[in-house]
Amino acid sequence: MTTKVAKMSNCTTGCPTQDCPSYAACLKGKRTKVAYANSAGGFDYTAQKKWDRDLAAYKDARNQGIQPSNTTRAAVDRAVAISNESGKAWDAS
Repeated sequence: MTTKVAKMSNCTTGCPTQDCPSYAACLKGKRTKVAYANSAGGFDYTAQKKWDRDLAAYKDARNQGIQPSNTTRAAVDRAVAISNESGKAWDAS
């Protein structure tokens, strides 16, 4: 009775060729990157989502002709409020 032994692959499960010389070579070929590796320092996905929302709000304000003093949410909200009260687009520059 013979037993089949499965060949161990050096590749990741999603590798199309499954013939890489090492696991590291497979990852390098897929161009993988490490993201959000410093969550203890405040650099995590939650911070990234907040940053993206702030920039989206800034972009929306700029599309309305409003020029906030900077890209923080507080500055954007302040510029939008001033624009709404005055009836014309605020330009902080």
